[in-house]
Amino acid sequence: MGKVKSVIITALLVAAIIVLTLFATISFGVSGSNDAFMINIPFGSELAGDASVIFYPEGVIAEAKYKSDTFENEEKLKEYEDKYSYVESAHVYVDKDKLTDADGNQSDSFIKSIKSDAQLLSDRFGEKGYSSYSVTVVDDYLIKVSVPSGLTYVQSQLEDVNLRNAAYSEVSHALNYISVDGGLSIRSDATYSKNNNLYQELDKNDPYTFNRFFKGASVFRRGGTTALKIDLTDEGFEEINKILTASSDGTAYLYAGKTSLQLTFTMGTALTEKSMYFQSSRAASEDYAILINSIAHGKMLANELSDVDNENIIITSPVAGKNVAVAVGVVVLVIILLAAFLPVIRYKKLGLVNALMVLTYSIALLTAIYIIGIELTLGGLFAAILGLALLSFSNFFTFEAVRRETALGRTIEASVKLGYKKSMFAILDIHVMLIIAAVVMTLVGVGELSACGLIFLIGSIASFVLYWFTRFMWYVISSLAHNKFAFCGYAKEVEDDE
Repeated sequence: MGKVKSVIITALLVAAIIVLTLFATISFGVSGSNDAFMINIPFGSELAGDASVIFYPEGVIAEAKYKSDTFENEEKLKEYEDKYSYVESAHVYVDKDKLTDADGNQSDSFIKSIKSDAQLLSDRFGEKGYSSYSVTVVDDYLIKVSVPSGLTYVQSQLEDVNLRNAAYSEVSHALNYISVDGGLSIRSDATYSKNNNLYQELDKNDPYTFNRFFKGASVFRRGGTTALKIDLTDEGFEEINKILTASSDGTAYLYAGKTSLQLTFTMGTALTEKSMYFQSSRAASEDYAILINSIAHGKMLANELSDVDNENIIITSPVAGKNVAVAVGVVVLVIILLAAFLPVIRYKKLGLVNALMVLTYSIALLTAIYIIGIELTLGGLFAAILGLALLSFSNFFTFEAVRRETALGRTIEASVKLGYKKSMFAILDIHVMLIIAAVVMTLVGVGELSACGLIFLIGSIASFVLYWFTRFMWYVISSLAHNKFAFCGYAKEVEDDE
């Protein structure tokens, strides 16, 4: 290859890496936001902490609320004493009717229903795809849900209360809506009332008849727009159209139990297809889809849970401290720099070719994680480093194979050709096996395991592509070198390497 072409290709590659690195690590504030890839990737629990909330099933009130309601109120105190029993182990008051059966005998059916609700909530939150989460029954009568706060590095460092509350909006929405109980309905007002249901049940003995009109829901994405897609049954399409055309003006609201889902219909406008679309954010659409699918398939909570708002959500810092993300970032950066520049000692300028590939891998993987929206955890970082190790091993394995060929007195050109030829099947085998393992992890695993599998899948594919790109750039950059043995850090065994 001519020297001019080599210089142009090398310059373009280096420029592209520099530009991507700047976009990945520096915020230019063009749109007035923190737009760097690196600081806008959501973190898992280990790096950004958890968001948790304790739900009180209907009939259970906190000790603090009991004392607050009855403070200097003899009438309320008498009412509560007649209605509630104190459970010391849980520090709560429980409705006496919940603790006994129809014959007045002590019963554990309420406790069993709470455990059943916890399992259902666990199933719902599991569909959210969190890297980690937990739903546990606390002291028999309370349900605690913990999920990753999902904060980015910038959000985790906020001190302003209003900004921090805004940062928690997605996790707050999930805790609010995935935990909703009750059946679906269409109502005439944004505020719940028993009398504003626009659908008169076909079967008065089944208050959840309306649920069967829904096949399910999913997140719909097209052209940068995200929407909630709700599919109706044939009967549902007919019945909902009757509701919407019964009046020519006003707005109707979709409810789950007593909670409005913020999804509205325009009265007087009939549906034209059996799928309804509601534009919403990705996170909100996911929450609504999980809830509607659960209800449509008959999976509803046995108990109404207390309302959740931002004041009830407890945000905990990472176990290792608030600055753990910075510490981990420094460690990862050191690993990348070592992988990039240590080989220069052994392979001279060929080591710089490898350094270009290491930096390309790092920026490409970071960009992919940002675009896909993968929640980054310590496990995910480990998977990314494994992909980097795979790339480095593949290059070093081949570099040494080429060195052995030069030791036999062959020219650089012949040695490179034979070295790659002899290494090709071993490199291909290891990549194929690891890619298959990554695919299995991604498809079969859940939560963090699936995310780690996806990161490793991207990393393994990038490793294989960049392995061959290393070969191309070796050819391009070495065209500028007069002594190609010195370029590679190999000992020259013959007088003439051409």
